[in-house]
Amino acid sequence: MTAETRKRQIVEVTLDLIGKYGLRGATMSRIAAGAGIRQASLYTHFDSRRAILLAALDVVYEKIYASRETRTEENSFERLREMCDHHLELWAAQGERHHAHLLLEFIAGARSEGLGEILAEKHLRSLEQFTQVVEDGKAEGKIPDYVDPAQVSWLITGWAFAGDVAHQMGFSSFFDPNIAVHWLDVIFESFAAEPVLELVADGTSGTARA
Repeated sequence: MTAETRKRQIVEVTLDLIGKYGLRGATMSRIAAGAGIRQASLYTHFDSRRAILLAALDVVYEKIYASRETRTEENSFERLREMCDHHLELWAAQGERHHAHLLLEFIAGARSEGLGEILAEKHLRSLEQFTQVVEDGKAEGKIPDYVDPAQVSWLITGWAFAGDVAHQMGFSSFFDPNIAVHWLDVIFESFAAEPVLELVADGTSGTARA
């Protein structure tokens, strides 16, 4: 086994342990046992347990970015919707292997493991992916100019987090179309059309955003 292959194996074993025992439960002894090597041999590939956890976190975000790939780069409004739909599809297909399960374990243990700031930075960078798609949609004329890309990114992220937590707590009812899909419809309808003019109290025209 090459050094790179072994490092990847160690990371995958670590991710399995995080999914089973949480971040703190992914101990060096368990990682070594899962990889079939002596504990001391782990330091041939990583300087510390923290380095292993950071490499595992990188893989989680690789999975996040891969889950947002779309079939086309055209029509950014539809791309946003496809990215969200795929998040739901992965829960149905992968269950506990869904990357969100691992992400929530990192969120739960990041502070005690000293990974809080790094996790926050990675998440903010991941939001930029949604932000860029909204910007593209505005340039295409598919999304109105008044729409705030950052706000849309946080709305979608909030929707995803709510579903992830619901799934972890065993509330499968969240994934009913009347809930998850309806909530997503509300979010998309909020920036799918131009603002509607309405009369304000003094009789002049005001702008009400959908």
